[in-house]
Amino acid sequence: MNWKEVILIALMVSSNFVCMATDVKITYVETVSAFGDRPPSINFTIEWENSWNNDRNHDASWVFFKLDQGYNTTHQFLKPGTGKMVWKGDSSMPDAKVEVADDGSGVFVYGGSKYRGDLLYHITVERDTVKTPLRTRFERVEPAAIEMVYIPEGSFTLGDPDKKALNFGAFYQSDGEGNFDGLVEITSEIQEIPVGPESGSLYYQSEEKIYQGDQQGPIPSEFPKGYDAFYIMKYEVSQGLYAKFLNLIGSTAATVRVNLGSPNYEKHGGTISLKDGKYVAGAPERRNVYFHWDDMMAFTDWAALRPYTEFEFTKASRGPSKPMAQEYPWNSSSIDEMALRIDPVTQNQVMLSGLTEADLSESNRAQFGASYYWVMNLAGSMWEKVITVGDEVGRAFTGVHGDGSISYYGFADVEGWPEGFQEVKGYGYRGGGYYGVKGEITDFNPFSPIAYRTYGAWSGGPRNAAYGYRAARTAPK
Repeated sequence: MNWKEVILIALMVSSNFVCMATDVKITYVETVSAFGDRPPSINFTIEWENSWNNDRNHDASWVFFKLDQGYNTTHQFLKPGTGKMVWKGDSSMPDAKVEVADDGSGVFVYGGSKYRGDLLYHITVERDTVKTPLRTRFERVEPAAIEMVYIPEGSFTLGDPDKKALNFGAFYQSDGEGNFDGLVEITSEIQEIPVGPESGSLYYQSEEKIYQGDQQGPIPSEFPKGYDAFYIMKYEVSQGLYAKFLNLIGSTAATVRVNLGSPNYEKHGGTISLKDGKYVAGAPERRNVYFHWDDMMAFTDWAALRPYTEFEFTKASRGPSKPMAQEYPWNSSSIDEMALRIDPVTQNQVMLSGLTEADLSESNRAQFGASYYWVMNLAGSMWEKVITVGDEVGRAFTGVHGDGSISYYGFADVEGWPEGFQEVKGYGYRGGGYYGVKGEITDFNPFSPIAYRTYGAWSGGPRNAAYGYRAARTAPK
């Protein structure tokens, strides 16, 4: 019996599966009207499991609010500098750090000192009544929360020391004639990066420009390179989160953004359905399938986040560590330890080893496929759609955040974000994705090494179960 057969047998023993998924919850929300010296505010209780704050980085929850008035839903802006913890669930838990974004579009909540375990906080934050005027007392405040991972400021390296990676579009430093002369160090956020065969420039092989890129540059100083600190979603967008999005964007926009139309939707794990006029996810923790780039950008704008770049993909995967040949996002050149898989029957993500995420540690993170910073599923679940440096549209991206609102017809309306999914440039694919082929492992199914850019500049692809997404946000200074 070979190792592929062992995997297939294990996948059939579904009673031993432990699902890995987002678990942040907001269980109580109340609005406080202005009276006496108290300003209008929102109080809420938030809890999530398996949090951490260590010498390397920390996780966090990005929390934002929508005002649902029945006929219209608007984004609730908050006052920067006003968030604070009211109480915590246990004295052993660290006090919460509560950081309202500079633009007031949401708030980061996380444990403020070293800790590993579950968190429970009651938080209060002031409403910005200028950006979001107070309405009537009949409005309903709808919260949303997304688990994020903090990627700290610092240098990192692009590329792969194995020259085989060059056949897959990996970045490298040119020797003056377009040949490999080492890897590329990112040592500043504001540096402009030359691209081409000239000595010292970033370069890459491109068999087909539509897939690996046009080999042009420079990459502007404004392009998010991953040196500065940023937050990235811990997991891909889940079906529960996408169903919430559909329910809070208006019926016209939801008609455009609903992703249930494929005959293979349920076969490949889709569980969102319409019940009594509301979208409901049968498996809310499961990865969201069959949504395309325009869906992803609309969700990102609505959540006041932004897409992230292929440089930031490398930083989130590798951190500052020295690159190794054919390195995967769990910082190993082997897939033998990796025990996180997609069950071909249920389509759930499962741990074959029987561990739960509470067991995740630095010594065993290869089993979970967790990155250097404990970002999950950067390879092995769904292709990561990221902003590419392989064409002029992607290179023009400056990292502008969404503002919480989308158009009437359900489109993101942020200047400078790539638009459309019909190969109109701006984004590409990194990390590999699960195509539902039992036991077959290739250079892109389901795992792809960090540096491989087989489709790093391909801005195409229909709705597919193997194409996923997560968003990011530049960290507050």
